[in-house]
Amino acid sequence: MGETSGTRRAWARGTLLGLAVGDALGTTLEFKACEAPPFPELAKGPHTGVTGGGPFGVAPGQVTDDTQMATCLALSFKAHGRFHAPDVAQRYVDWIPHAFDIGNLTHASLSMITRGVSLGEASRRAWLHSERRTAGNGSLMRIAPLGVALAQSPEARRLAALADSAITHYDPRCRITCAALCAAIAAAGAGRTSATDMFEAARAEVEAAAATLIDLVPTDGRDVEAALAALRKDLELAVRDDPELYGPELHIHQHEGFVRVAFRLSFWELLHAPSYEAALIDAVNRGGDADTNGAITGALLGARFGEDAIPAAWRERVLGALQDGPPSALRDVYHPRRLLELADGL
Repeated sequence: MGETSGTRRAWARGTLLGLAVGDALGTTLEFKACEAPPFPELAKGPHTGVTGGGPFGVAPGQVTDDTQMATCLALSFKAHGRFHAPDVAQRYVDWIPHAFDIGNLTHASLSMITRGVSLGEASRRAWLHSERRTAGNGSLMRIAPLGVALAQSPEARRLAALADSAITHYDPRCRITCAALCAAIAAAGAGRTSATDMFEAARAEVEAAAATLIDLVPTDGRDVEAALAALRKDLELAVRDDPELYGPELHIHQHEGFVRVAFRLSFWELLHAPSYEAALIDAVNRGGDADTNGAITGALLGARFGEDAIPAAWRERVLGALQDGPPSALRDVYHPRRLLELADGL
């Protein structure tokens, strides 16, 4: 993959549509404490179709904040041909009135931006207010467009991923995982589509992104080093048969929304699931923050296997959602069809 325009398009669309489909598949089970077989056995159900519903009562195929924010990021890049932080932030702010699901940290950071607090400083204040404990998955869920758009520019990709996360999620655990996910996606775009190659790209990027963060803000060095140790552990456990996501330190139900749960689970699925479909059914049927776990896993496995590996019925339902309804921002702006404009423009 990555050697011809056709395979590159399949990879790019697989990544972005993979994110949206994972989001739409998972939202039905969002916040549920689902029963699932112990790892490494993969859950095979009971939820196997894109049916909507869930806590927000969405239509079949309708996406949530994960895909909507990713679309903001993708459309900004398409408009400017680069990562343009002020424009991205403004698009996130403009999205808020249309959001039926928005994370606490995202809302707090964007609200400060609307009051004139500078980019980076807003999310840093929110993080410090949490006593450096808050590390949600709200930036990791949306970051995949940068892995696609900047696949061939490692340094620019790293800086953009770190900066986009810092609009809402300043914690170094959030920022480093964003860079790592983009590196794995980019590896697939360069033809390195084996699970091992993508995993090793992410592992190397964790180290590089941490070093970059320390260079950018040396006073955050202690927090970055702690984040680096935690994320090294997450990747180490992702390799094992049991990623310990039902344990006392991290529990998929008790720590839903925590970036390390989503990060560890998605890379476990990359290394252990045989297909996009198998990975997504397992990830979402474990419950917790199922839409976001699905979105992140979907982007990663979509990058590996390409668009055609996503079940056709899932793709059609997601791309067709809301299209028969009246004009609205959710139908016409923050929709997976718009997200794919980035892939189709490469």
